[in-house]
Amino acid sequence: MLFAFAGCFVAAAVLAQERPSPPASTDSVLSVETLGLEPTVGKSGDVVDATYRLRFRDMVREGREVMILEDRMAPERLPLAPFDAVGLDVQKQQTGDQHTWTFTYHVRVIGLNKGIVKLPSIAFYWLVRDLGQSVEKAEVRQTASAPLQFRYVSTITDEPVLDIRDDIELGSFARRATLFRVIAWIVAPLPLVAWVVSAGMALRRRRTPLAPVKRSIAREEPPDPLEPIAPTIRQARGRLRHEARALQDLAGAHGHADIPAQAELVRSLKRYLTAELPNLNPGDTARDISRHIQRQVTGGIRKEALGALAAILVDCQDELEQEVRRPTRDPLSEVQRIDAALAALHPSARWRDRVRQLLTRR
Repeated sequence: MLFAFAGCFVAAAVLAQERPSPPASTDSVLSVETLGLEPTVGKSGDVVDATYRLRFRDMVREGREVMILEDRMAPERLPLAPFDAVGLDVQKQQTGDQHTWTFTYHVRVIGLNKGIVKLPSIAFYWLVRDLGQSVEKAEVRQTASAPLQFRYVSTITDEPVLDIRDDIELGSFARRATLFRVIAWIVAPLPLVAWVVSAGMALRRRRTPLAPVKRSIAREEPPDPLEPIAPTIRQARGRLRHEARALQDLAGAHGHADIPAQAELVRSLKRYLTAELPNLNPGDTARDISRHIQRQVTGGIRKEALGALAAILVDCQDELEQEVRRPTRDPLSEVQRIDAALAALHPSARWRDRVRQLLTRR
């Protein structure tokens, strides 16, 4: 009940501050200023003062006179429904050539339903006549005031000031907010640090080759001889560099590479590609390896380097199988391409390429 009464009182105070601005006068001789209601909130039957101020000049020196028709502004002659006018006080002042008349109407409202009611505009009648001219011959003018709002409530307290503030003190949480903010800035980067550490460990971890796919055998055959253990990437890279240098020496001395050196280069290329791509099958040909790189390997520097090695493997394999030397092949150029591909496939270069892929993926 106390909170409902407090809310009604606060709303009444807000409405009390929303007084309408006085309208502009339609004549430069006389102006009407609407000062407002006092009070703006009341109960049924309370007397409310509505104040208006009239200002006009003394025009006697000009041979004219301003007359206010006070009998037409009498309380009993004003249509102020739903208000009833019960009295009027007029204060007249003159400062130099300026006349100031203050009209204070005493009105009241009686009703059952609480709410906001409006006090209608009041028309002030006046005229300007020449000295010696009769009042009946002068033109009567009127200037209206602005309407006023009044909030009518069924009950209202007689105390002008109510102390309804709650005594509970909630305290200050500035230190706790600062502590949580510092903790948030410390905890926020931890997921990124954990991701970087795990990515580094994954790059350094040795990749175990997957078991080859077992194919169904239609008929019984003698067991295959045991295959040697697949070399690591580092061993395969060293062997490929060795065979590339041997091919380079032979090509520099004789102008071309012999068949055994080229066959060793083919085997070294296949071992290295198998070490780099554990998903390859042992029986895949050079063209199968090239297609696997184009379809399965993610785009980047690693894919380009593996594709270059697979292309060299395809050319060398075709030349060995056809036993026809191609005049367009240049062994020295192939050695340079092999060195460039191995440099791009170095662990440091692969790490930089993977970081670049992860960043561009975001």
